[in-house]
Amino acid sequence: MAPVKTRSYGFNAKSIADVRTRMKMKQAKMAELLGVPANTLSRWETGATTPDANSLAAIYSIAQDNGLSVAFFEEMAMTPQQDQSKRLRVGIFADFQNVGIPAKTFSQFNKHVRQQIEARFPDAKRRRFRGFVGKKQFGTTLRNNQWKVVQIQGNVDAELIQQAKAYCKTKPNNTALVLITKDGDFSTLAKELRATGVLVCLLSPPDTSKKLREAIGKQQVIPWPDTFR
Repeated sequence: MAPVKTRSYGFNAKSIADVRTRMKMKQAKMAELLGVPANTLSRWETGATTPDANSLAAIYSIAQDNGLSVAFFEEMAMTPQQDQSKRLRVGIFADFQNVGIPAKTFSQFNKHVRQQIEARFPDAKRRRFRGFVGKKQFGTTLRNNQWKVVQIQGNVDAELIQQAKAYCKTKPNNTALVLITKDGDFSTLAKELRATGVLVCLLSPPDTSKKLREAIGKQQVIPWPDTFR
């Protein structure tokens, strides 16, 4: 038996919208059939989040009942990763709702992050520091340390994913994304961006999801500051 050829597959967000469009159904109606909020369906269709197995099965069932075929996953071309030191654009996207950094010690943490980025990407001409939070009182601390604050009252993860994809899609082969989080839900994002040529790194505490660490790889894990262990 011939060995299985390794391929990379990603979720095809357009597949859901395609089914709904061919059925001439509005988002609100399809969301009702699936038993999910309309904004959840909207995030699936834009690729901001990915439906779980039960939701995919429900969509597949609806499609089959209407004589439609649906392909939820598509093969993604693997682009060789360039030398990380040559990346010219670096986005540092931090999920501070998930990774708690005390405001009184944030300046120390910020210094460590910037030193690591400078050492790892010396040729980067553009560095974007974005902190995703759900609490207003943390915003001032971030701004004082030259971070762009993204305050979300709803789903912080979905907003981070959406902005990360938007940032990376322009010039993926020249872009690096540094995630500061310990949430395993970002593993899919890491795999999808890596498949397009983006260099994805992780800066996270020791109790980070094993799933996320495996998705990014040991070589791309940036040291967490010892004082925050």
